[in-house]
Amino acid sequence: MMTMFGAKTLAAALVGAGALVAGPALAVTVTNQSDKAHEITVDLGSEEPKTKIDAGKSATVDCPDGCEVRGGPFAYGLAATKGDKIVIGKDGMLAYEGQATSTEARNDDGKKAQ
Repeated sequence: MMTMFGAKTLAAALVGAGALVAGPALAVTVTNQSDKAHEITVDLGSEEPKTKIDAGKSATVDCPDGCEVRGGPFAYGLAATKGDKIVIGKDGMLAYEGQATSTEARNDDGKKAQ
């Protein structure tokens, strides 16, 4: 038989474990591939927290209901949803992970130049 204290402890442990599992799923990961630190802004509607990301490092930012991640030399933004991965390219521009960055040479067909 579980005591009231034991039930509360178990409930708190389950809630805490759920937060650890759900946390990363509600976030966006931003990786800085440039050689200098950059600051990004995450537009959540009512809040716009800023996060500094050092060169070569990644940051996980909350984005539970969709957000816009802004940064780069022109402070433009990318729409993001939970689980997205964004990179800051060597030129400081934002791109979705796997998307061509502006520093990659392309030919007229949009294919990577040899």
